[in-house]
This record gives sequence, C-alpha cells and structure tokens, in this order.
Amino acid sequence: CTAATTIPLLSFVRNLKRMEDVLKQSAADEEARKDEKPNPTTGADAVRFACEVYGLGKLDAEEVKELESYDDRNFVLPATTYTYQGSSATITSRTIFKIHNGVESDNPALISAHNAVLQHLMGSGVVVPEPLKIKDGSAVIGWITLPKLRSPSETRQHAVRLFGWIDGVVVGQTASEKDELWRDIGKFVGRMDQQLLQIPQVPAALRGRVHMWDLKNVPALSGFKSYIEDEERKQLQQRVIESFVQRVQPKIATLRSAVIQNDANEMNILINEDRTRVTGIIDFGDCLETCLVFEIAICLAYMMLAKTDPVHAASHIFAGYVEELPLQQDEEDLLHLLVMSRLVQSVTMSAFSSFKDPTNEYLKITATTGWVLLADLEKMGQEEFMRRLKNPK
Repeated sequence: CTAATTIPLLSFVRNLKRMEDVLKQSAADEEARKDEKPNPTTGADAVRFACEVYGLGKLDAEEVKELESYDDRNFVLPATTYTYQGSSATITSRTIFKIHNGVESDNPALISAHNAVLQHLMGSGVVVPEPLKIKDGSAVIGWITLPKLRSPSETRQHAVRLFGWIDGVVVGQTASEKDELWRDIGKFVGRMDQQLLQIPQVPAALRGRVHMWDLKNVPALSGFKSYIEDEERKQLQQRVIESFVQRVQPKIATLRSAVIQNDANEMNILINEDRTRVTGIIDFGDCLETCLVFEIAICLAYMMLAKTDPVHAASHIFAGYVEELPLQQDEEDLLHLLVMSRLVQSVTMSAFSSFKDPTNEYLKITATTGWVLLADLEKMGQEEFMRRLKNPK
C-alpha cells in the first residue's frame, strides 16, 4: 500500500488499540465496583446515616426496604419530615437513600454532573428523581464512612444522595404489550432528549467521559471475543463490529451530539398501574455526552427483548419518539446497525461477566435472548427492519 493509505491505517490501528485499552480499564472498573460496593448495612444504619446527613425526622427502621443494586446500596425510606437550612417540611412520599460504590465516590465531579442533568430535566417538566440537599443546604452530595467490603478493618468514604420518589412500576415487571404504552415510551424518551439537547453548558465530566457503555466504543469489543464460547455467535459479533467500523465510525464526527441518559431500558422506565403511560425514568449512572441517535437505538434494543413481536413494539416506540424529536436522514440510515451494536455490547459484556462469575445463571439467560434477537435482526436486514419500523400497525 502507499504512504497515503498507510498513515490512516496506522491511525486506525492506534485508535483501536486505545479503545481496547479503555474498554479493558472500564471492565476493570466494573469489577472494582463489585469490590468497592458499600459494606452491608442494615435498615437501621441507613436511617441513621440519612438522618445525620439530610436532617430527616424520626424513621422506623422496620419500614425501610432495600432495593436490588449491582454495585450501590439503595434504601426506600418512609415519609417523614425533612430539615435543611434551619427550616422543616413534611415529605409526603417515600425517598430513596443511595450509598454510592467506591469507584463513583472517587469521582464526585461525575456525580455532580448527573445531578445537574437531573435538575435541568426537572426544570423542563421531565419526571426524574429529584436530588435533595443535605441538611445545611450547601450541597446535594453527602458523605459517610464505612468499613471496606474486602478489608473491614479499614474504612473509606462513600458518597450518598437522597432522591424524591416517583410513583409507578418498571416496565420489566409487567407483562403489558399495549401499543399505547410503547408509543408513550417513545414520546417520553423523545421529550427527554429534546430537553437534553438544550442543556446550556454540558458538564466537563460528561463531555470527556470515557465509558464502556458508550456506543462509540463498539470496535473495542473485538478484544473480548475470546469470552464468547460459541463460534457462530463469535462470528456474528465480528460482523456487527466490522459493519460499525465501516459505516458508523466515519460518521461519528458529523452526527448530532448531545447528553443522553444512555440506558433507557425496561428496568429504568416507570409506568402507571394501567400500563398505558410513562410516569418517569430513573438511573442516570451511564449518562454522558455522545451521539444523540444512540439514545433511541439503545431504547429500541432493550425494549425489543423478550417481546412477542419485537419489531411491532419497536415501531410504536419509534413513532412516539420521532413525533417529539425527528431523526435526521444520516441517523435513520444507521439505526438498524446501532440497535444491533447495542445488543452486541450487551451480549459481549454478559459473556465477559459470565467468565468472571460462572455461577450466575441469570447472565446466561438474558444473554441468550439477546443473541436470538441479534441473529433475527441481521437476517431481517436494514431495509425490511426500517420498512416495518416506520409503518406501525
């Protein structure tokens, strides 16, 4: 090859190596989150910390419920009084007391950036968890000291936050497959993204965030193919990655950029009891600035999993989304591949996690669903997928 072609090739190889290093570091961070998960605390401990840091009134520890969490500790606290800056008010609904893992506690700028995003969305009428101030009113993030999980004789500081409650049940805990609900999910995510586009100043922690779940890092997943045991699945992963490198990567610089929630999945979207309307969205832990179109691609990828007719559900979500925030042609042209790319991210990292924790059967079950959908979407092809996506029935 000529010198003119050698330079871009070398640049690409260097960038790919950098992404693989970044992804491996991110994977190491994921493992560290498990090691740095806050040491087991009781409901009584959560009450004590919440009262000390946030000025909450009397709480009955027996009414406190802990929620499942991958790497943090989250406690549902009953309604009580809330005091800060010397004034007291009654909280008429429950609150969520969150103890952050050690990795995130070492990056308070990122937590503060997520708070800024939540506050921006709240001011725009989008229902998200409200971060409440500590009792002296000086900040939203509080701090507590706990024994280390792996070495209890040592202690470390953990960041804590207190959030207002959002009524509703998560989509993933219902069997509803109503078209009305799918469309409202799309409309809600579209409205959220419309407001995120209007953030006056993107926090530096989000603009410069390097994260394993950013779709920009899909090419680096090649470094994890050895964790995929099935050869056909490994080849499928490689085909999607190669398509991403050829079609998406050259256009990333020209695609619309925005802060996105980055994880609009079935366990983060809350709906009403009638299963017809979205009541809010939670978990902005993966939030960052990246390509805007990634948001709807991620939402479609997750919402299609385990559905009777995945593309039918996706078509109504897509219709709702573009009603609020139309896609540009270059974004629409990549959507099918981006949905597949998110599925590749999910199944690849599930394979990596299964290698690290072979006893976790849940990872294997959810990954199987993802592989099936991924193969179906590849077989369907872009033209047929987009035809059905843009013509909901």
